[in-house]
Amino acid sequence: MKNYILLVLLAVVSVGSLQAQTDEELITNTLNDFLEGGTNGEVERFKGAFLRDAVQKAVGNNGVTGMTVESLASKIKPNQKMDRTTRILSVSYANNAATAITETAYASNKIIDFLNLLKVGGEWKIVSRVYSRVDLDEDLNTIGDNTVVKNQAPAAKPKAAPKPAKKVADDGW
Repeated sequence: MKNYILLVLLAVVSVGSLQAQTDEELITNTLNDFLEGGTNGEVERFKGAFLRDAVQKAVGNNGVTGMTVESLASKIKPNQKMDRTTRILSVSYANNAATAITETAYASNKIIDFLNLLKVGGEWKIVSRVYSRVDLDEDLNTIGDNTVVKNQAPAAKPKAAPKPAKKVADDGW
């Protein structure tokens, strides 16, 4: 009987210590699986950030190119850390759809990823990725206001259009 009471008490304490994660935390976890999984050679963690049939596209020397999640993951060397830094630049979401922008910086250039996510079965998954390789000193161009605005008319005058991007060699990553 004492063992039963101890087991029930332990179960109650365990369940009580579990906290439901917010969508912000869940989205951030998925983005970190993508970024850190790739950086640290954790192939399964990296692939787990994506919906299995996610779409990936970029513009290369031969026009628009694409690859599967499996193809992208095959470029990761298992358990080998890459010499790069990553960060989440922005996240926006509404209900079960989200968009995020991330940056992955290497020694000579960086990749800006534009990711679309959906909440599927309680989990946030990347469903599409478009990306661009740019120079290290190139900034992300943003049109509009980055702040959350609810129930207000759009701003009267948009910011200036972004400057044209510099051409950079495309290695398919």
